Amino acid sequence: MYWADKVAKQIIESGKFKPFWVDDMFTPSGYPHIGSLRGPIVHDLIFKALKDQGVDAKFTFVINDFDPIDGLPPEMQDDFSQYMGLPLRNVPSPLEGYASFAAYFADDYKKSMKSLGVEPEFLSSWDMYHEGKFDKAIKLALDNAEVIQDIYAEVSGSKKREAGWLPLQVICENCGKIGTTRVFDWDGETVAYKCEPEMVKWAKGCDHEGRISPFGGNGKLPWKVDWPAHWMVIGVTIEGAGKDHSSAGGSRDIARELVKKVFKIKEPFNLPYEFFLIGGKKMASSKGLGLKARELTELIPLELGRFLFCRYDYRQQVNFDPVGTMAIPDLFDEYDRCFMAFLKKGEESFSRAFEMSHIGELPEKTEMFLPRFRDVANFIQQPSVEIHKKFTEVKGSDLNDLEKKILDERIKYAKIWLEKFAPDDLKLGLSKNAGSFELSEEQKKYLGKAVELVHTDLSADELQTKLYELTKAMGINPKVGFQAIYQTLIGKDFGPRAGAFIRQYKKEEVIGKISEAIK
Repeated sequence: MYWADKVAKQIIESGKFKPFWVDDMFTPSGYPHIGSLRGPIVHDLIFKALKDQGVDAKFTFVINDFDPIDGLPPEMQDDFSQYMGLPLRNVPSPLEGYASFAAYFADDYKKSMKSLGVEPEFLSSWDMYHEGKFDKAIKLALDNAEVIQDIYAEVSGSKKREAGWLPLQVICENCGKIGTTRVFDWDGETVAYKCEPEMVKWAKGCDHEGRISPFGGNGKLPWKVDWPAHWMVIGVTIEGAGKDHSSAGGSRDIARELVKKVFKIKEPFNLPYEFFLIGGKKMASSKGLGLKARELTELIPLELGRFLFCRYDYRQQVNFDPVGTMAIPDLFDEYDRCFMAFLKKGEESFSRAFEMSHIGELPEKTEMFLPRFRDVANFIQQPSVEIHKKFTEVKGSDLNDLEKKILDERIKYAKIWLEKFAPDDLKLGLSKNAGSFELSEEQKKYLGKAVELVHTDLSADELQTKLYELTKAMGINPKVGFQAIYQTLIGKDFGPRAGAFIRQYKKEEVIGKISEAIK
């Protein structure tokens, strides 16, 4: 059974998580990286698996736009450092046409999610706080401040906070920052606070002191309290997070105690999913590490992008390193294996992985020819190969409309892969590393004559013939002569038909490379 179906079955059969309400959340503080898509897709898969098992389910996604800016992408440091500590919703957008900093980055994330078939109901943390939906949770937290401090100390092993500490931060009435305020008194209706100049390293408070109602969006709970408060306010019964949150003494353990002792609700079903790594490294959008989420579909088709996440159990680490590796061709191969399992009623978990990764209407279960991605990448580098005709020959009959569509899509992404990601030894274009081989005097003489042929207007086939005849006329082994051409132009001992390959480039480019090699 496919992993998401197993989890959904476990949730249903436990009888503990009704109504089936799946939720996830994201703080829009920068361009989301590819790894940040794992959470939404894991939750989306559980949501879809629940529905496929015949139960009513709901899926919401909270945009944490009330959080303060506490980090910035490197390219925004100069223009936006002045806003550090302000709520994301109160910071201007980096681009015209968006209501705020939060709206701009949330929109970017939503587009990436929707393109991959993830379409929850989006909720705004800012809106919910300002609509008064968190007022009860805030009162419970303030009334139980000592209990919360005890939970922090017992669960995480941290020292008990100073006397008068309260689990809330309010928006400073003077400077508008929320990340720098310390609330220290609660009289049942209002709180006293100070905007501390040195409370955090990433923002400076204005030293203002005041008293304000904590309700109606004037303040928000700190993260470790805010998370379980969301569960209570929304009614969440299923929500996970990255496995680091579920480490011993971490935020999930604290949330578990808070729902028992403060908010008096059941803990949602947990999905502590593993990290998504790029080249073995965890990504962070505010530090500019890793590929942006929206860039994923520039590398691979949408279905492959979703498949990258669907294929693995949420407890498995995913390490995707497309640069200079065979990661993308290997992903296509695995996708095709699952596609064929779906078409031919093969291994159920493979078939289901394909179903769950597919966006839109599923194809009919009929015979299907899938051109292998690495073959596509190979053939498009050979000018003498007409690729549609080639795959018609490989199939043994004409390609149908869907097969042609798949082939054309793979041609598009194979070109991208070859240009940006493929290992150098698989590229057959004019190479920057060409000319690094030691040519014999015999080969240099051959190239000196060959360059004269390149100057002419001979067709690709005629040029191929003349290059071969030249080896005979000079008494050179044809293999040695053509090897000199390949070493000079593409940095390899072999390659496609030389005449066709040469004629796909400007004469000046080819002549320049040969002339440089025989100096």
